[in-house]
Amino acid sequence: AASTSTALPIKQVILTFLILSALKYLLIPTYRSTDFDVHRNWLAITHHLHISDWYFDDVDGGTVHTLDYPPLFAFFESFLSDNYITSSLLRSGWLDERCLDLLPDVDNAPSENCVKFHRFTVILSDVVLFVGAYLASTSMGKVLRDNNRPHNTLLTFLLIVTNPGLIMLDHVHFQYNGMMLGILLCSIACIIRGTNHKMVVDETEKLDEETIETKTCQSHQLWELGGAATFAALLAMKHLYLTLAPLYLFYLLRHHCFIAKKEINHKAYNNRKETHQSEMKFHFSWKRFVILAVATLACFLGPFVPFIMQSNPIEQLDQMLKRLFPFGRGLVHDYWAANIWALYLFTSRVATFVFRRVPIPGNIRSIIEPFIPFPEPTPGVVATLLLTGLVPAMIYAWKVGTSSLKRWWQLNSFIPAMFFIHGAVFSSFSAFMLGFHVHEKAIMTAIIPLTVLATTSCYSARLFIRTSYFGIFALLPLLFQTEELLLKVALYVTWLSGAICMLELVLSKTKGDEKLLTLFDFIAFFTLACLLLFMEVIHPIVFLPSGRLEFLPLMATSVACGVGLMYCWMESSIIMIVTATKR
Repeated sequence: AASTSTALPIKQVILTFLILSALKYLLIPTYRSTDFDVHRNWLAITHHLHISDWYFDDVDGGTVHTLDYPPLFAFFESFLSDNYITSSLLRSGWLDERCLDLLPDVDNAPSENCVKFHRFTVILSDVVLFVGAYLASTSMGKVLRDNNRPHNTLLTFLLIVTNPGLIMLDHVHFQYNGMMLGILLCSIACIIRGTNHKMVVDETEKLDEETIETKTCQSHQLWELGGAATFAALLAMKHLYLTLAPLYLFYLLRHHCFIAKKEINHKAYNNRKETHQSEMKFHFSWKRFVILAVATLACFLGPFVPFIMQSNPIEQLDQMLKRLFPFGRGLVHDYWAANIWALYLFTSRVATFVFRRVPIPGNIRSIIEPFIPFPEPTPGVVATLLLTGLVPAMIYAWKVGTSSLKRWWQLNSFIPAMFFIHGAVFSSFSAFMLGFHVHEKAIMTAIIPLTVLATTSCYSARLFIRTSYFGIFALLPLLFQTEELLLKVALYVTWLSGAICMLELVLSKTKGDEKLLTLFDFIAFFTLACLLLFMEVIHPIVFLPSGRLEFLPLMATSVACGVGLMYCWMESSIIMIVTATKR
């Protein structure tokens, strides 16, 4: 039987926000990364400079913290620096003018109130995360409830808003990931709402004893328009989500822009009625396509217009592209993200070590030597691999868009909804595993949408748990100071333990004798526990004092989690395909 826990009272949402905000307030004095300086400088840029200088300024070469997010995020920073509350804080003297000044990196130490001000902006921006989590969890709950499928809305919501990865990234390390993932969840919620179909009678023609009806299969078009427009606005805030665009394009192009029609003939013979139905026929709707294109492009291109209207529009766009796509930074970040390229570079280093230490015949050595260390893939090669990795999501998005219209009376509406989320998770995985200069935080783009499906089945719950314990563990080295050791371990272990226990309890009625955790998971837990012991105890005592192997803990973390996440990526692709082919 389906779970009835689909309601989510607003009072509980508000209370949860207040409790979590209070806990986040306690994290204000904790370590902050240079990302804090980045966003402080962006506030200064948008506060003091004309819009035409936003993407050009570098404080006369005195800072590396230049603006490198799309325009809509720049306007968000401008709003934070120029509003009634900020102006009041400046006039009262609580917030010092230096907090919003253009400062060189050698002299940009913030005051205590400046830190509080920035921390508060992140806490308040989490309102968007809560709205997105509420809409996504309740939308999925409604679709599944209508199809008599299990879903626990409250648990789904809580797993999203309490995710330790977001707490560590945003409220310790300092970023605005929660806000942008909240926008993504709002977009996904709209797409979910648009998966319900209905047959509408277009026209009825009566001929003697025969009646011909023409019916059109329609989805909730406004919901899908809202989902597309919201995603377009998200792209204008952070280009990291560009890899989800093919999924949206192929799904909406087929599901939204095509109309499925069929004719039904009712004939009467000797007081006996016969009904004959024709095959469903597809017609491309230019009207729907144009409306979808206008709504999407308006939300995406709108924030670019003020820059295009400057006296040097070509230079503005060129400079913006250079900032948004800095290919000169190299294949990987200084902190290796746990992806394929971390495994590639690790294998290269092992091969180089073996090549230098092991005696190899001269003729073989001369053949191997040009490839040791391994050559670094160019941005073009990486882009090709990434696009190839996104192809399965495109193919099955088109197929699900077709089947959901063609067999709407046979295909439950929860299948397109579940597929779209699995498609988003797979696409995010592909971007994380194959992307150029990927940051470790990008794994959250897979974890958060996957949370929406965590209570729907044992398979989804297991994938969610595995992606979480590998993905969030890979974030732990970001909090490298001793003072944060207990905090990060407590957040990680407490949330993961609670998630496993609650999912076991919620799914106990539907999974039968099947275990949520398998031998693979217990081996992974043991491996990660040993790795944590090495990172935080053995390495600082044995290796760090002598300055040896300083990069070893980071490399070990990236490689171990990279192997685990590659397994999750493959598992994600299988679940996506199985979901897409369900009937």
